[in-house]
Amino acid sequence: MKGKDKIQEPRMIKNRDIPLLSRVLCVMQDVCSLEKRCEWQRDRMFNITQHITGMPGGKGMPSGFDAAFAAIDSINEKHREKIAAYTRELKAAEKIINSIESRTMRTFVVMMYVDGLPPEKVREELNLTEWGFRRARDSVEQAADMQSVVWREKYIIEEK
Repeated sequence: MKGKDKIQEPRMIKNRDIPLLSRVLCVMQDVCSLEKRCEWQRDRMFNITQHITGMPGGKGMPSGFDAAFAAIDSINEKHREKIAAYTRELKAAEKIINSIESRTMRTFVVMMYVDGLPPEKVREELNLTEWGFRRARDSVEQAADMQSVVWREKYIIEEK
């Protein structure tokens, strides 16, 4: 397959916490999208006010300000719903992440499964070897949940 990208097989994971963590980013992107649409509607209203010459035409369909206000109201309702969903997802993710004892493991999990960074970037940021990265990723993905992950720290300080 010279010159063509290899089709990557999906990774089979057992950890039931990973899908929840990855949903946080998706819901956040939905919220940002709605905020952009609302901003567009506000700009639209501003432009309408600049071009008003009289009362908006009837014809049974909202137009001008009526249409803009209706659109903003609809977007704001969806935005409130998405913010509520985002808050729920974030609280659940925070509970999972805070249950991980190792700071390094928490950082690894956030970078990989919440932020969705590419593996090369995670390896570089955490100064992991290829083998160390694979071992960490496999231990996370093959555990039943984040609390059952066995993580070996690079440095262990012996307490007396």
